Amino acid sequence: MPKRSFRVLLLSCLLMSVASARAETESRKRLGFFPASQASQLRAEEVFLATPTPEQSERWLRQLTEEPHVAGTENDRALSELVRDRLKEYGFDVQVASYPVLLNYPKRVSLRMLEPASKDLSLFEEGSLRDKDSYSRDAFPAFHGYGASGKAAGQVIYANYGRDEDFKKLEEMGVSVKRRIVLVRYGQVFRGLKVREAQMRGAAGVIIYSDPADDGYMKGDIYPDGPMRPPSGIQRGSVQFLSLGPGDPQTPGYASSPSSKRIPRDKLEGIPKIPSLPLSYGEAEKILRVIAGPGVPEEWQGGLPFAYHVGPGPAKIEIDVEMDYAVRPIWNVLGKIRGSVEPDRWVILGNHRDAWTYGAVDPNSGTASFLETARGLGAALKAGWKPRRTVLLASWDAEEYGLVGSTEWGEGLAADLSRNAVAYVNLDSSVTGPNLEVEGIPSLRNLLLEAADDLPDPIRGKSVGQLWRSKRRGEWNGEEPICPSEPEKSFEPALGPLGSGSDYTVFLDHLGIASLNFSFNGRYGVYHSTLDNFFWMKQFGDPDFLYHAVAARLFGLLAMRLGSADLVPLRYVPYAEALRDQLDGLRRQAILERRKAAAADKPPEKPPLAADFQPILSALEAFRRSAEALDAALDELPGRSRPAPAALSRLNDAVVGVERQFLSPEGISGRPWYRHVLYAPGVTTGYAAWPFPGLTLAIKEHDRATWDKEAGRIVQRLAAASAALGRAAALAAGPDSAP
Repeated sequence: MPKRSFRVLLLSCLLMSVASARAETESRKRLGFFPASQASQLRAEEVFLATPTPEQSERWLRQLTEEPHVAGTENDRALSELVRDRLKEYGFDVQVASYPVLLNYPKRVSLRMLEPASKDLSLFEEGSLRDKDSYSRDAFPAFHGYGASGKAAGQVIYANYGRDEDFKKLEEMGVSVKRRIVLVRYGQVFRGLKVREAQMRGAAGVIIYSDPADDGYMKGDIYPDGPMRPPSGIQRGSVQFLSLGPGDPQTPGYASSPSSKRIPRDKLEGIPKIPSLPLSYGEAEKILRVIAGPGVPEEWQGGLPFAYHVGPGPAKIEIDVEMDYAVRPIWNVLGKIRGSVEPDRWVILGNHRDAWTYGAVDPNSGTASFLETARGLGAALKAGWKPRRTVLLASWDAEEYGLVGSTEWGEGLAADLSRNAVAYVNLDSSVTGPNLEVEGIPSLRNLLLEAADDLPDPIRGKSVGQLWRSKRRGEWNGEEPICPSEPEKSFEPALGPLGSGSDYTVFLDHLGIASLNFSFNGRYGVYHSTLDNFFWMKQFGDPDFLYHAVAARLFGLLAMRLGSADLVPLRYVPYAEALRDQLDGLRRQAILERRKAAAADKPPEKPPLAADFQPILSALEAFRRSAEALDAALDELPGRSRPAPAALSRLNDAVVGVERQFLSPEGISGRPWYRHVLYAPGVTTGYAAWPFPGLTLAIKEHDRATWDKEAGRIVQRLAAASAALGRAAALAAGPDSAP
């Protein structure tokens, strides 16, 4: 069958599936909608869902990825204007919010092996005749966002993933990194924290390479024959110390403006002071082959075909980096659909636009879906849809440097957002394959499942929600209870916890706004390289752009239901369940720390904690009971008389306000910018979440004082949230209603 005919058949099947799914769900109650509101909502959703198409998604992506568009460049500005103009065309009220922020571009970067032989190491990818963009030199060479300028030479030490535990292992082996160049592989933790760990131990510089065991040939066929990283593929990226706080490093905690006080660059604590560079595994192999010293621990061995050694000697290299640092403009583009009933309550959807190179996956698969969502919402507007609340679509800039655009906007509007924001939904890279992945605050779980259940998978014959549940069940390990007296747990689909690494961070971790992040995932090995381009997506990621359209539909359904539901569609029993599971995970971690210490040859300097979890368990149980009461009241309310408008608004504000109760004004221990006591990125991970971050830190560091402080704070915030749930339940059951 010709490819065009096959695509037409796929699209026809998809449209039939959409129609079938809508027919099956017409009679089902919508979360948060009164019966009188459902018919008009369904009609608006039908108009919206019929609008996003694979063909238009493909056209968007081709246009968005024609040139590299690093934050602050002219190409980036041009794309901001494209998004601005399209949002205006679709009926949005559009504002461009520009911020002057610190950014760096590479002026000179080189890497040279000095011993045992002198040779230059390449900082560019090799091209393929099948991919026009792979030969271009329009993209910057290998460099790190917020990387330090400097020249450093020294013997090489291999430190596995560059985690805290990896450096501690080197210390146990008697290997020092002081005044040496540390070679680490990408993965496990955020790249900036690898540099931070090395810097704290006195290293002279850091090289971060992509090992084939992680995203190269050991994971599948490599580009241009497959989706995984080839030998010359280089992962660019920021080395900001993300776990300490995102945004412009010169204006921590407040928005950057022309008149803002800026911390001098030599005083900055959130970015490195030693030079670093990314490297391909093809070039890293030349270094690794000539590192001597002890053999690596078994788990440190990568995928190159020889035994790795930790060093030192005889390998010696020189890094030479000169960065062009300047305060440069960036451009957030915000499109608004004004709410008809509660215009001062905001539902925010965001995607970042800037990329290290062409960004076909990261982020412009998301931008293509974002634009299709906007087109669909515009069609619904023209057909008469009027959301209850204001819906904001935000195209963020400078995310790649450290979530800069969203953070500056969030910090500048912190008071307004604390009063007005209902929820934030993030779409970064929307597609690398067919499998839905979701992280988010558990109060949004039921809404996510409802929306995903209403969307047919374009290929596999089930709904997106059914497939997500099946995958989560397959990943579930069925852990036994920690104590014999506790009941065994059954499977409950749960959202992954949010850490950091994308634009939801300021909304959740700093401002206490319920947030969600999703994508459709598959095998993807060209992250942050010049090979993340249209050719890669067309060949391997989403050749027919079916999942780009599905991502746009899911994004928009979440916006329409958050924006239009009579009752804000947040439910808190899933929150209580998730917190109990995550606390149980922490309890297991505490047990493992004690067992590890007992099995060690010599006792640790600080004994592991015999932590008392009972006060937190009791507070969680009270939270669960309050959550059950509120959820039941909210579910019953649509069957009763509709509350008066003012009463309904008060109830919605009370339901939304529960999340704010988890904020600590002084922040979590050692990290004042991160104020959410239940979720934050790990101090030593950067990307990955630490549920109960203060408690996790105390257990890892065997720190009784931190435990006592953070446990008390969590009990206090859970009690405040339980009280807020109780107040909302009382409003839901109250007599203030109108026929």
